[in-house]
Amino acid sequence: MIEEFGTVVELLGKQRARVVCVKSSLCEHCASSGACSLGDDKRTRLVEVANPLGAHVGDRVRIVTTTRMFLKSSFVLYIVPLMALVVGAVAGKLLGETLIDTLDPDLLSAIFGLFFLVGSLVLIRVGSRALVQQNYLPRIAEIVNDQL
Repeated sequence: MIEEFGTVVELLGKQRARVVCVKSSLCEHCASSGACSLGDDKRTRLVEVANPLGAHVGDRVRIVTTTRMFLKSSFVLYIVPLMALVVGAVAGKLLGETLIDTLDPDLLSAIFGLFFLVGSLVLIRVGSRALVQQNYLPRIAEIVNDQL
């Protein structure tokens, strides 16, 4: 279970909220640690979370996500596009060597690899809208106002 503490800064309906969290030591080893910063201080990040407890703006909360969901999300966001890039590059190389004589196989490999990479990112973006977001969002597990 991965958990962080933060402050609710915005409500997005009854079941969602945005929480500002201070980056922890776990962030130092994350490949995308620079992508989730908020503001100039590079120490905070804005996280959209499920709000089953009905926390309000200004509440200090503990948010959690399971390691399984974290790993699933990481796989889809990082490994699937990488696999698409490799498959596209190999397909382009094979196609260039066997069917098309006018183009350099390496150039065709690069073009196909890039096309497959961009295509996979578009599919992930469109496909993520069809998923039930509540299943993949971190959730507020506890309101900790009184423990300050």
